[in-house]
Amino acid sequence: MKPKNSPAILLAGLWLAAAALAQPRPLKVLVLYDMEGVTGATSYKHVQAMYKSEYEAGRQSLTADVNAAIAGLKAAGVQDIVIVDGHGSGNSGGPDVFEDQLFPPARMISRDRRFDIYMDSYDHSFDAIVAVAMHAGAGNTAGYSSHTYTYEDIQYKVNGVPFNESMILAMGAARFKIPLIMVSGDDQFEREVRHSLPWVKCAVVKRALSRASAEPVPREEASRRIEAAAREAVTALASAQIPSYPGPYRFALTFQDEAQARNAALLPGAEVLADPTVVQIRAGDFEEGYRQSLRLMSLAEDVAYLESLQAVIDEQPNAGALWLRLKDWVHERWLNLPHAAAPAAAAAPGPPPVKPRFWGAR
Repeated sequence: MKPKNSPAILLAGLWLAAAALAQPRPLKVLVLYDMEGVTGATSYKHVQAMYKSEYEAGRQSLTADVNAAIAGLKAAGVQDIVIVDGHGSGNSGGPDVFEDQLFPPARMISRDRRFDIYMDSYDHSFDAIVAVAMHAGAGNTAGYSSHTYTYEDIQYKVNGVPFNESMILAMGAARFKIPLIMVSGDDQFEREVRHSLPWVKCAVVKRALSRASAEPVPREEASRRIEAAAREAVTALASAQIPSYPGPYRFALTFQDEAQARNAALLPGAEVLADPTVVQIRAGDFEEGYRQSLRLMSLAEDVAYLESLQAVIDEQPNAGALWLRLKDWVHERWLNLPHAAAPAAAAAPGPPPVKPRFWGAR
């Protein structure tokens, strides 16, 4: 015979279920980092993997900055901390941060395919976003390493408003109602944040002396500022806001020269404005416009790279011979002829290649 549940047992069960539902869910925060805004990054060599000794110093400073943010989040009660690499240093073997030195409980995310850090690093499960080591946007000639997404110095405006990368991140996260609550970087970057995202806590870790140099605060002071800003940001989470830039959207990119702009304008739907270096696209929503703007940049970067290559070759004492060899190489490939250089010896069989991991799209 099946026993009957007494009213007391049923009430107790209901009370326990209600109590469980009433328990607040642990906060989950994404920490995205760039690298130009790292405390110790005072030269472009600190953020590029090809400059080994300077890059290692930059990574150490980056790790200290990220750990300071983790410490501040932990102090505010955050238990779930996810780290994403937002910098394109050229390091294909791992993230720019020293992953094994990150404070627990933080964990890195990586995927088996490229993903866009500003649109694809988060989902509805996150409560807030922190951005460490960020920088001023293109057009801010006083900001250290100021740029927006690309080093080609492309000025980036949405509906006439200059955008830096932190604003792009904040608008992307707004799709999920996730607020950007804290950032770190130089004093020029802070001015941009105060103007465009005034609720965001900002830790200033260095003073921009020019676009090419900066003066960092001492290491302990930088960590203290980052930790305090992260802690205060979580404490004030209830007052954080979602940026409001209603659509439809006009993404206008100002390129370095008309050649870059002409190439970018090959994208279907793009239009060159009265200033022949400005190309605009229109979009119904922010994500659509952002992803199209990346295609504009890619087309312009093809031209910029060739311009840079030509300038470097022309500087060489054997420039004529180099250009002649380039012409030969192009014709050899076209006619399926063997190249003049001797083929490399066949490599000995080795272990199967390791499937690449991606810590970010850039």
